Amino acid sequence: MAPRTPKDAEKKPARSAKPGKKKPVAEAAPKPAPTLVGSPETAEKVAAMKLKDLIEGVAAATGGKKPEVKAVVAATLAAMGEALAAGKALALPPLGKLRVVKAKGPSLTLKLRRAEAASAAALALADDGEDS
Repeated sequence: MAPRTPKDAEKKPARSAKPGKKKPVAEAAPKPAPTLVGSPETAEKVAAMKLKDLIEGVAAATGGKKPEVKAVVAATLAAMGEALAAGKALALPPLGKLRVVKAKGPSLTLKLRRAEAASAAALALADDGEDS
């Protein structure tokens, strides 16, 4: 079989801009200043929880001393980080199920499925020794 050749074997010259006409240069529109939508209380809810806040919350909920709680929280977060880095999914009933969707270098994209229905069902269960 013979090699294929294009229909137009000769090359067409490149089109050049007309010398008399220049394209108008569009000026960059000034960017509007960012505005805060909602009330300041909404902005506080969106702010990230820091390690210090987590330690204080756990210490208040458990009645433990902050240095002890700090060690436990740090160990828990380290174990969770290692499991997620290894690509394991975490099933943490009060929080939900957390899994790695994409891993690119040191960055992980995670997906969290909250356990809203499961926590509501758990609240309806009877305690030990009670009839349901």
